[in-house]
Amino acid sequence: MQVKTKIITQLDDPVSMPHLLALVLCLGLGFLLRYYGYLAGESFHIFAINDEVSAFHVAMQFLAGEDRALYIGQPNFSEGHAPGPGWTLFWVALLKLGGGSINNALFYVVLLNSLVVFLVYVFARQLLNPGHALLSCFLFAISPWPVYYALGLWNPIPLALWGVLLFISLWRVTRVEKSHAVFWVCVISAILPHFHMIGVFYYPAILLILYLSPSRLSLSWFMAGIIAGVLIYVPYITGEMQNDWENTRLILSGGEAFTFSVLKVISGPATVLSNHPGRWLGDGLEGLFEFGDKWFGSRIVLITVNIISLILALAIVTRFAIYFSGLLRSDWKDPRVMMEKYPVYYFVGILLFLPLLLFVFTGHNYSTRYTILIFPLLFILPALYIQLAGRSKLKKFYLFSLPFMSIFSIYLVFAFFTHLSNQIEGDEYFINSFKKMEMVREKINQHAGDEVGVKLVIDDYIRQAPERLRISAVAMAEYLSIYEDYIENRKNNRRKKYILRYEKDGVTDASEIAYQENGIVIYSTPMM
Repeated sequence: MQVKTKIITQLDDPVSMPHLLALVLCLGLGFLLRYYGYLAGESFHIFAINDEVSAFHVAMQFLAGEDRALYIGQPNFSEGHAPGPGWTLFWVALLKLGGGSINNALFYVVLLNSLVVFLVYVFARQLLNPGHALLSCFLFAISPWPVYYALGLWNPIPLALWGVLLFISLWRVTRVEKSHAVFWVCVISAILPHFHMIGVFYYPAILLILYLSPSRLSLSWFMAGIIAGVLIYVPYITGEMQNDWENTRLILSGGEAFTFSVLKVISGPATVLSNHPGRWLGDGLEGLFEFGDKWFGSRIVLITVNIISLILALAIVTRFAIYFSGLLRSDWKDPRVMMEKYPVYYFVGILLFLPLLLFVFTGHNYSTRYTILIFPLLFILPALYIQLAGRSKLKKFYLFSLPFMSIFSIYLVFAFFTHLSNQIEGDEYFINSFKKMEMVREKINQHAGDEVGVKLVIDDYIRQAPERLRISAVAMAEYLSIYEDYIENRKNNRRKKYILRYEKDGVTDASEIAYQENGIVIYSTPMM
């Protein structure tokens, strides 16, 4: 018991060797899990690849100086696109950093999101004692959801980075008199909608925290931040003025019918804190059952542990929500006093619940990826739960299960990406990661011959194909088109036409076949 107490005491000392070694372990595990997802899983997301290829297309248009790409980015919003070229500039920067290789750019995403693990520790140290900060960092490093969404060139992926930088800056504003950090709060807030419009829902929460802050605001730096934020939108405003505000009118005219999927704002945070892999394996339960049977001995084992994890995660979120609502009721007439008295709970509670509540009023579908922005906040909650739950039996069970659940989560991440790697190499599915698409493109070019343009045709066969094949073929066709039009610069050349089929439906003449693996065949056919 004395040894255990001593270890805990040392972990609470931020300059002790055990604390520093534990931090290095967290950072190392965080990088290794993310790197393995890049290496084995090729940073592939089945439901994101079309958006990623579209973003690549817009990045090439930007580099080519095309008017629309200079002021507007790729992410879809309503009937238009999220305003501003921030996401496109991010894409271009990573591509340039990677020497023009998308595979290298994907590796830099891994490095950036490994840095986020450390930044979560920095953020948690501001709110929690050092030992609990380590816990937040550790859980963020190994939990399946932060690892899964640390990979790829999809516009929600960088939100965890922007989120943790925003929260670090905002917290400093509330703790330091006339802090210059308010400038960065304004700038980061302005950047967020370039990546995803979910950022807009956090504006009221940010303003409320600034209003309730016990520390005085630096008005000069606040105004400088607002001016900088407005300047970030100058390219968009200029472009829209030159094009009759086309995109803005599309955004304002678009709308969705009310859907009860909006209620996922309740389950989303708990899902992220759990080890349930959601829709990573495709729609329905078939993929989940197959994964469980293969890697856990039985689907029953996987689902049972997932259910326990979900119950514990829901208890963590619910306990905080109950406590926070109790604080609001206790002295709602003077929230500034309560903010000063309970800064951590008010800070986390306002940023966590107010945006979700505002989103409910839209009636739109809430996807779990929308929570990427608040991943750093969510992984503060387990430590707060330990503080709030007293001596409850559920807390004791949570602490008892924490080592087991951690090992399970690490194994699940490795198993998932190994499973995905097997699918990438196997014949059951054509999984078109960027690495796979580049390899297919090279084989098609070799088959077509030098200086001959190529085109993958999307015909009725593909339009009526199962979802996985349809998604893969459409992305592959756009990927080829991008290279032909912007990299190989063969817009005006005659192109050789190729079509994609399941192997059983393809030709048998080997001379026409450019690619035949992964259960598909791509072969040439006369241009129509």
